Amino acid sequence: MSKIIAVNALGALLLLMAGVWSPAAANGALAVGTTSNVVKDGVAFGTAINYQTEAEARTAALTYCKNFKGAPKAAAQCRLVGAFKGECYAIAMDPKAGTPGAGWAIAATKTIAEQRAMENCKATAGSGRIEFCKIEEAKCDDVKK
Repeated sequence: MSKIIAVNALGALLLLMAGVWSPAAANGALAVGTTSNVVKDGVAFGTAINYQTEAEARTAALTYCKNFKGAPKAAAQCRLVGAFKGECYAIAMDPKAGTPGAGWAIAATKTIAEQRAMENCKATAGSGRIEFCKIEEAKCDDVKK
């Protein structure tokens, strides 16, 4: 019985070292859909974190983006903007409908991703709406972050 436990423990250790069970093995992706008229058509987002492979994360993010209900014209234009491993993403928006402020970012930490997403939102918001940008979502594909 103790040999079976030892073999199982060794197998679990090898899997952990190989990254199969490790949070660092997580993969994420971010997809975004926009049109030339963001004010009218909005922005669509699709995110995926903690997927086993990069391909799975990419597929999931694109699928979620294309199924985004709040901006169907933008959702039809979804494209992958980044895949990541052991990183974070953030999305910032001006919450008022019909405004162009939107920004997103992928970075090594949640704080940096949020800062960059806010900068990108403010760059597109217009001078009268800069102060209204806020983080809508920020997550990491590694539970340690």
